[in-house]
This record gives sequence, C-alpha cells and structure tokens, in this order.
Amino acid sequence: MNRAPPPLHCYLCGSSDCRRVHDHIRYGLPPRPYRCQQCGLVFLHPQMDPEEERRFYEKEYRSGYVDEPPEKTFSYSLSESQERVDRFRTLFSPEHDLLEIGCAAGSFLSLVRPYVRSVRGIEVTPTYATFAKEQGIPVAGSLEALPDRAFDLVFSFHVLEHLHDPIRHLTLLRSKLRRGGQVIIEVPNVDDILVSVYRIPEHLDFYWEIAHQFYFSKATLAMVLEKAGYHHEIFPLQRYDLSNHIYWMLYRKPGGKGHFRHLFSRELDQEYEKILKERFITDTLYVRASPME
Repeated sequence: MNRAPPPLHCYLCGSSDCRRVHDHIRYGLPPRPYRCQQCGLVFLHPQMDPEEERRFYEKEYRSGYVDEPPEKTFSYSLSESQERVDRFRTLFSPEHDLLEIGCAAGSFLSLVRPYVRSVRGIEVTPTYATFAKEQGIPVAGSLEALPDRAFDLVFSFHVLEHLHDPIRHLTLLRSKLRRGGQVIIEVPNVDDILVSVYRIPEHLDFYWEIAHQFYFSKATLAMVLEKAGYHHEIFPLQRYDLSNHIYWMLYRKPGGKGHFRHLFSRELDQEYEKILKERFITDTLYVRASPME
C-alpha cells in the first residue's frame, strides 16, 4: 500500500462523515477501521485495490497470513464443516448442483457431496485448490470462469467481508443461480458482544485485520443484499462459547474455546448463547437469500 490513499468515503452510501473506531489492527499494519455515521457500515481505510487484493490472496493470505498447510486446514475444518452440513441439510436435494465460494481445502464440499448431485468450489490459493482437486472436487479460480444458471445452491462462509466490491460480487452471483436458487452467506458480526459491549483492548487489536475489508452488522448486511438484488433473511449464529469470552477477559488473548468446560454446564452455555442471539450480538451472522425476480 505505497500509493496515496483515496479519499475517505463510505462504500454503501457515499458519505464522507466516517469516524475511526480503533487505533490499531492486527500485526500493526497501516489501515484503520472506520464507521460511516450515516449508514453504519464499518470498513478499513485505506483498502487494498483489486490488484493488491489479488496478489494478497494468491500469494500471502494462506501461505503467510494464515500459515497452515492445506491438509491441516482440511482436517481442522471438518468439525465446523459437519455443523454446517447439519444446519443446512434440509436444503439439499439429490437434484441440486452446489457451489462453495472460498472452498479452501474442500472440507465442506467433501462432506456435503453425498447429499447433492454435484459439488464445485472456487478457491484462489493454488495449494488449497490443488489439494481440493486431489479429493475429487472440481475447483475454479473465479466466479467469472463458471457458466451462468449452473447452480441451485451457493455457499459462502466468511468470504464476503474480504471482498473489495461485495455488491458487484453478489450481483454477478445472481447470474450463476438457476430459478429458485438460494445463496447462503456467513460473515462475522461487527456487533459481536466482544466488540460492541466488552471492548477488551487486546481483543480489539486482534479483531480488526487487513484481510477483512468490511465489517457487517445485521443492518448493513441487509443494505448490501438489497442493493445487489436479493430477498433475504438474516440469522444470528454464535461460534465461540462463554469460555472463550471469559478467557479473553482474564488472559487478553485468543485460544479459550472450551477452556472452562469443566466449570460451565451445557445449559449455561446455551442460555448465554440464547441471550446473544436475542440481541443480535453474536460473533457471526448467516443469510439465506434468493434473487429478486
């Protein structure tokens, strides 16, 4: 990011009334998070331009920024991928062709494959795409490379917040769906209780990161989907437990999921999760969307 930064304005509404919400991001990199005072969108500034974004995901994101070999990511992701398969199983049909955008090493597609007619992935990191192909999963490098009207279901887990132009991406995605097709999107929730209520300084330094160009709330995610031409329903989802939150409070670092399971009952965790969901202050949001006719 050696170029002069562009003027500060909101991607969604164009307002220049945007205020910084934190003074650091992970690893001490130069962008900072801002919130639009008109529509509420939170975003990093300056953002990567499209060419910087392409180089980052092809050469840096998985190999250096995440630093996990594909086989480890595949194995580590199986548990959460199974939870996702179980959550959406009622959507699957043996007549469906399914696409996952950002399929990484292919764990979700490998688990969902028995329930649908075909699976396909999009992955821009070469080593991950190669690993997924070795599991028998067809992988493309971009949405543009895929035929129109080819898919009944499209899944996108923690991808939209990474994109330079999410509205354009979602608009293009509409052309890949068959009539009656659905898109399921999962993103971090900027109203996460750790961010919006507890505000632990070390967590905030960790939370804001260069890979996430946008930070959506229920309201701003709805605006993006409407601008891209989708009917939608947004749901709260909590991926991390009470132990994780207590661990952040005590030790000021990640790694606490399940740490206090010997103290906290399942019922306590469930009640805590229920409260977060009722207030939409969970760590994650997911969407079921379909194109407006």
